[in-house]
Amino acid sequence: MKCAFQLNSYQIENIAVAWNETFDRNLDAHTGDIATSISISPHAKDVRNYRVTLEVQVKPTAKKEKEFFPYMVAIKGRAFFTFQEACPTEDADHTLRLNGASILYGLLRAQVAQITAQSVNGQFLLPTVNFLELAETQRKTR
Repeated sequence: MKCAFQLNSYQIENIAVAWNETFDRNLDAHTGDIATSISISPHAKDVRNYRVTLEVQVKPTAKKEKEFFPYMVAIKGRAFFTFQEACPTEDADHTLRLNGASILYGLLRAQVAQITAQSVNGQFLLPTVNFLELAETQRKTR
């Protein structure tokens, strides 16, 4: 079932950006661990409204600190979505884990880019995330 929805608003709950003192811009590639967590919460009274909360952390990979990205990042945001009409809970959850989280990630990514554009190591774009793969992984652990 296709469930049409719309973003109403988003908020940043917290954000932390710390520069990597050992960042070497002369390296051909940089790496790090990206951890994401998504939670979906239906509105208590209106079955068409949902909140998507997304946490993203970027930190050094163990034993590869010298190749780490220019910044450590921790950001948590939430977005509020409304479906055009009531959508079955399982379909709404699936749609928001893929599309809602992707929308919110793009907004959070833009905030990190904006902040780091004025920072020591220059602008940093959060790496892309495969939300289809992430949803499948989270589905298996639930």
